[in-house]
Amino acid sequence: MASKLPDPYLIADHKGLEIVNTIGAPYGEELDWIFNGQELLAWMQAVELLTAAECESLQKRLTIEELDAAAQSLRELRAEVQENVPDASPAFLERLNQMLTQGRGHYEITTTKDGVRTMRFQPLLETAEDLVVRVAVEVAEMFCLNAPDRIRKCANPSCTYWFHDTTRNNRRRWCSMAVCGNRAKVAAHRARQ
Repeated sequence: MASKLPDPYLIADHKGLEIVNTIGAPYGEELDWIFNGQELLAWMQAVELLTAAECESLQKRLTIEELDAAAQSLRELRAEVQENVPDASPAFLERLNQMLTQGRGHYEITTTKDGVRTMRFQPLLETAEDLVVRVAVEVAEMFCLNAPDRIRKCANPSCTYWFHDTTRNNRRRWCSMAVCGNRAKVAAHRARQ
């Protein structure tokens, strides 16, 4: 799926948290990776919520208006997630539960590259609403399976990105050491000079 935007800045370490990071300025100017349906499909492929074949199929089956409506729904979900990270309110969890009831699909057995069999839910992808549900499932999983103290906002005051701290010592401070962490080191060095 071709996007007119640069690649999304995927640093959240959880697909459900990546929705919060679909708006930001990692390249200097603020970008929104889900501002329309076309970009939504490209973002979902980038975060591995859709395959290239699924994107192509959806693009043929759904209208631009339907895809744009899904993007609008996800921008609304993004705003709600931003307000509820890291601790979700009961009202937000109820809204997520309502969204999850719209999900349709089936379970399937898959085998990993290592030969391990797992069972996973394979959602249907027939409507634009199915795209919204697929992201809502990841958001719900994020709130259920991760400790809230492991979900953090970047320590750089000008950065808007969030991440799931997967470090052993639970001390990650920056969305990226290469970007915000390096800027903090340079600023500290200059302050010492």
